[in-house]
Amino acid sequence: MNKTNSKLYVFLILSFLGGSIFGYLLVQLLADNDKTDELEKELIKNSLSYNYSVTKALPSVVNIYSKKFIKSEDMNSQKDLKNEIFKPNRLITESNLGSGVIFSSDGYILTNQHVIIDRSLNIIVELIDGRKAEAKIIGIDKGTDLAVLKIESEELNLPPIEIADSGRLKIGDVVLAIGNPYGIGQSVTMGIISATGREFNNPYSNYLQTDAAINFGNSGGALVDIYGRLVGINTFIKSSSGGSDGIGLAVPSSLVLEIINDLIQYGEVKRGWLGFSIDKNILLSKNILLIADISKKSPAQKGGLRAKDIILKINGNKASYELLFKEFARSRSGSKINMKVLRENKEIELVLTAESPST
Repeated sequence: MNKTNSKLYVFLILSFLGGSIFGYLLVQLLADNDKTDELEKELIKNSLSYNYSVTKALPSVVNIYSKKFIKSEDMNSQKDLKNEIFKPNRLITESNLGSGVIFSSDGYILTNQHVIIDRSLNIIVELIDGRKAEAKIIGIDKGTDLAVLKIESEELNLPPIEIADSGRLKIGDVVLAIGNPYGIGQSVTMGIISATGREFNNPYSNYLQTDAAINFGNSGGALVDIYGRLVGINTFIKSSSGGSDGIGLAVPSSLVLEIINDLIQYGEVKRGWLGFSIDKNILLSKNILLIADISKKSPAQKGGLRAKDIILKINGNKASYELLFKEFARSRSGSKINMKVLRENKEIELVLTAESPST
């Protein structure tokens, strides 16, 4: 046997042994459900394709078409009115489009409030297979720009999306944006988490920032991780051109889960109430948070806050009106707010427990 044949023979033996060992290990892993999940995740993580993620998430993303009344005088171009038979101020309809995410198999769908508006005439939800159903508005929250719709799910076999903890995302993690840009049909774009905790003048939201392309029509769609799990609801873009400039914002799934029960149960978000006001003149002239008034039997009064107190710290951070508004805007009934106040030259620690405004 020559050297070449010897090498080939050894190579074949090693390949066979290696394949057998790999096959054995694979079978052992597949025999254990927990290990299977870990193996699956590892294979996905090391894959150069995101087909698994898309295939898993795509059926849970829907197209949303809505119509609303507008006055003819509100149309952007007056040229459009020259040949109109409508009289001034007559109501006409305007169409809007966006995306949504199936939250539960019984027909609840998440989207953005600006996709459906509260004046919508009718809302049509289109599933991935082309079937359509009329939806009704269950709840809206303008603060976070989220809304919940409901469609009759009998015989629709709706696949709810799996939800992940957005709080575990790290800058640089790969994400996919799924939606209906410009009404061309469901599309997928890929990018990374560019930043977390973005506000953009909205204290109600800690937006996720991504460079995955988000365009008109993507609003309300899903931002998913590489395992096809929802980590955010695509909401808007920061753009100078009107198209995607690589700065897309999504409401994180952790915030969605905090408010969706309120939207379904009450039609709105029941945010916390503390019951005190700030002296605006002192705030504007000296940038000091001076307590002006305390409501009777309010959480502020129960927590020991008094008029003329000066707020120094809020939840361990240096007090500012922006921080004050942010913390209270996000508070829910039962939320605890830690404060350090200055009262008669003494620093005092207080804990206020937010309550429902109706309490």
